[in-house]
Amino acid sequence: MIHRWQTIVRYSAPLLTVCVLVELFAGQLLQGNQEMLILFPIFLITIPVINSVGGNIGSVLGARLASGLHVGYITPAVNDKEMRSNVLVTMLLGVVTYTVLAILIYGIAVFGGLHTGIGLITFVTVIVGAGFFLICVIVMISVLTAFLSFKKGLDPDDMVAPVVTTIGDVMGIVLLFLILGIFGVGL
Repeated sequence: MIHRWQTIVRYSAPLLTVCVLVELFAGQLLQGNQEMLILFPIFLITIPVINSVGGNIGSVLGARLASGLHVGYITPAVNDKEMRSNVLVTMLLGVVTYTVLAILIYGIAVFGGLHTGIGLITFVTVIVGAGFFLICVIVMISVLTAFLSFKKGLDPDDMVAPVVTTIGDVMGIVLLFLILGIFGVGL
């Protein structure tokens, strides 16, 4: 399959337009919760980390799935063994990454004199919890987008990254505030 730039633009432009509109919604979520972020500025620092790690991990999974689909060692089926092993490694990588980053962010914030207003264990639990659920969502979106675009004759490489990063940005914010609410932080 030869990919010409005109074809890529024709199929990507509508998707990217929708992604921009969804990102505006993510910004509105942040604006609506600004009081909580002022009380706990450590979470303001953490939001870009949660979103970027989720988007990066999901994009890597999407690229691996796209390559596997193109080469033929992954089939667009839920029971594909190679796909499942990629998903499992992605989930493990997400949990480890969020744990390490939560500890580092907390340490840097405390060392830098930022009043965290929350204990280390609670902070790490909130970040790892939000990150784990985000990775679950991102994995499903990556697999669905890769498989559906491949079955429709579209290049998954052009579709997965924008969809995953956009949904990851919105869901990262939603899940962080949801987990914070469960733990009663900021209430």
